Amino acid sequence: MRRQPGRPSWRFALVALAAVVVLGFNFGARGLLTNDDTRFPVMARDVLVNGHWLLPALPDGKPHLVKPPLVVWLIALASWPAGAVSVRTAVLPSLLEAIGVVLVTYGLGRRLFGGDAAVVAGLTVSTTVGIYSMAHSSMPDMAQLLAVMGAMLAYVASGFGRRRGGLVAFYGLIGVGSLAKGAAGFLPLAIALADTLTSEGTRGLKRLVSLPGFILLAALAVPWWIVAAASGGQDRFVGGVVYNDQLFWYFLRESWGWRTFLEPLGHALAILVPWVLVLPFAARRALREDDPETARRTRLLLVWLVTVFVFMAVSGNQRERYYLPLCPAAALLVGWWYSTLAWRARARGFAAAWVVVVAVGAVAVKVHTPRFNATTDLSAVRAVLARAPAPLYSTDVPELVLSFNLDRPVLINPSYRAFERMVREGKPGYLIISDRVLATQAGDTCMSRVARGLATRREFTMLDPKGCGARASSPGAPRSG
Repeated sequence: MRRQPGRPSWRFALVALAAVVVLGFNFGARGLLTNDDTRFPVMARDVLVNGHWLLPALPDGKPHLVKPPLVVWLIALASWPAGAVSVRTAVLPSLLEAIGVVLVTYGLGRRLFGGDAAVVAGLTVSTTVGIYSMAHSSMPDMAQLLAVMGAMLAYVASGFGRRRGGLVAFYGLIGVGSLAKGAAGFLPLAIALADTLTSEGTRGLKRLVSLPGFILLAALAVPWWIVAAASGGQDRFVGGVVYNDQLFWYFLRESWGWRTFLEPLGHALAILVPWVLVLPFAARRALREDDPETARRTRLLLVWLVTVFVFMAVSGNQRERYYLPLCPAAALLVGWWYSTLAWRARARGFAAAWVVVVAVGAVAVKVHTPRFNATTDLSAVRAVLARAPAPLYSTDVPELVLSFNLDRPVLINPSYRAFERMVREGKPGYLIISDRVLATQAGDTCMSRVARGLATRREFTMLDPKGCGARASSPGAPRSG
């Protein structure tokens, strides 16, 4: 029988403690070594250094208009006390958001199915691969997921749309989610629409209408996009950002094939490891539920899972992290299934399985982290810059990885020859170029090789243009005032 939510209990304390311990494990040890993971910390650094709070910029000075800056603001605020953005301050917001996701999952489970199911759901979601990995990332996915969970809790608390006050909070949290990832922030609305249609048909849709909620959503979501459109130009912004980076990025595939079906399924299964093994049993039990009230609640979770999977699967740009909203729904379903088991030893059995999952995960993280960090080595570049600092340019090397980890702007350079022409015009600097591109240069190069390194598994060479003509000078050469 469902238990009504009451005061916080030992169950809440247990889930909160487990979330902090599990998700905080190895905090800050894993480097930020991809352009995706370093993009938002680099913009947060721009906020702290240049004060570009409204339209944070990348190293080339251009505002980044693809996504709203909520995550950039959070990273900047976390980094403000130290005055600099580090790996720890960059991922701290995601860690806190992940803990929040676990606690909201517990709260939603308690409201839907009672305390036992809520505890298992909270402990389950905290140990999924997706939640743990994104808790140590600086990308906006965890911020969006926390907004999704808050919106779904408001939806359930409103009696599935029957109470207007809950709907206002529902739409407000959708607005917050849109500030994290744009169009993807509207995912709770898609889930609520699908849930209402499957439960009551089109006649139930009018319950989701809330004028105050719509106003709050617009007040949160629209202003930044207006500023961004004014900054980027209407044609460029609408065509390049709204259509290509928001709508077409998520909801358009250029071609269909066998990978169209297998790739999304692989991502969905991978992000739910290890609890994906018991999810089929929970889903089977939910489909056979006889009690109308319980069936209504489990149907919400099934609709949630299907809606998220379908929306993400149709996208031509597949990323495992896009399926992150599956994790709480799957955990809630597993928690409910656990509460229906008649085994006397179910608590001890789940506890033993959970401890094994945590232990195996801890070992895997400790083994994987140094191997992952070894995919980038910038020590030789740092040594050169310490002796003779100069502007940096990159060709076929992740420039944001270099910018963040070297703590200085690195600009994209289209080719070796383009850089050579630039330095012949009297603009000194270093070129960091991938070895595979450097190997294609015909004849002798006029630049000296001053360092070797590795960036995101890509081998590169650092070039000093001191031999590129009389007008070019070595970055370390003295200059007249």
